[in-house]
Amino acid sequence: MDSLTAQVPLTTLHTASASDSGVAVDAPRPKTERIAYIDMARGLFLILMASTHAMTLADIPATSLLADWGLPRGWATTGLIMLCGFMVATFAREMQERARIRHRVLRRAKQVLLVMFASNVLMVVVKRVVTHETDPLFSLDWWVGLLFFRSESSISGVLLPIALFLLVSPLLVALYDGCRSKVYGVTLTAGLLFFVALTWSVQALTADGHGTHDALSAMFGAGAGGFPVIPMVASGALGFLVGIVWQAPRERLDGRTTLGIVMLFIGTSQLLSTVPMILAPFVARTLLDVSHLLLILMLAIVITQWEPSQRGLRFIPVLGRFSLLTFLAHRVVEQTLALGLRPFHLPGELVYAVCLGGGVFGSLAFILLRRRFAGYDRVLRAVYL
Repeated sequence: MDSLTAQVPLTTLHTASASDSGVAVDAPRPKTERIAYIDMARGLFLILMASTHAMTLADIPATSLLADWGLPRGWATTGLIMLCGFMVATFAREMQERARIRHRVLRRAKQVLLVMFASNVLMVVVKRVVTHETDPLFSLDWWVGLLFFRSESSISGVLLPIALFLLVSPLLVALYDGCRSKVYGVTLTAGLLFFVALTWSVQALTADGHGTHDALSAMFGAGAGGFPVIPMVASGALGFLVGIVWQAPRERLDGRTTLGIVMLFIGTSQLLSTVPMILAPFVARTLLDVSHLLLILMLAIVITQWEPSQRGLRFIPVLGRFSLLTFLAHRVVEQTLALGLRPFHLPGELVYAVCLGGGVFGSLAFILLRRRFAGYDRVLRAVYL
């Protein structure tokens, strides 16, 4: 999400010579501003999340034409936390003040945790009231379980691994700073890749027994709201790794880089269907997830640099800039629309289109209203939205 303010210097990187330390050193930046393609990429991931939610509400089967040829599903949950790691790495590459980075990420982690707990309670309670299943609301045990994600949880659970990643991200920055040679850099890269593959493999390796262990299931299985906590934190670390090797000139992609990203996506997709099952988590959660992130970044850069799109699609980075608000608002709007359309028994594709459009542009309306009404904006800022 907008776990950081996405503000980093955009001047040219300067690196030390190999004789100095063997590691890139960033020069001080006199000016900071938001990175347009980062906001655009975050907005694109949020639209994919809204699309997936709309498909679920519309009961679109996995075998339907829309599911096969529509917007991809499953990219947003890991993509957003990987983008968060990418952003932390951008700070690490382009800012020398490590104490400032630590302060920003830890402060944002606390804010995300507060938003997660508050929104989870609100969404679950509203769902209970709407479905007329209010008996648990009068049970103390149910409330205790809700607060600790033991009884039930909502999509807000996806914010937990994001917050946890931000809490541990200063450690990744320290490891990055300790890479004084190529050997250390390769070791760090291999270690992070192994960590990602291992954490995503736990669920498959313990499929017969982890359901009986609450702690193991919460951390590596169903997690909070159906999102595996530790594996998604590992995906954030993978995004950090991508951000470390990303260079500022990538803001204007050349043909070779674009072709390489596309071929990585196609090749990894084909490889996934041929590798043994035991290797599938490694391929899916490393190479394939990286290709998804790079594709979205590539698309974000193309849209940002293509002048005809700057007017028609300028709402996308706005969604990305206020991503926590967009994350909550799109779900409320889509859920409301789905409930309102249910008595009419409309085709699933039509329900999907209405819910997706309402979720995206309804969220945009919430954002534009804060620019018009200062009091409303102050309230949202007070609750970290």
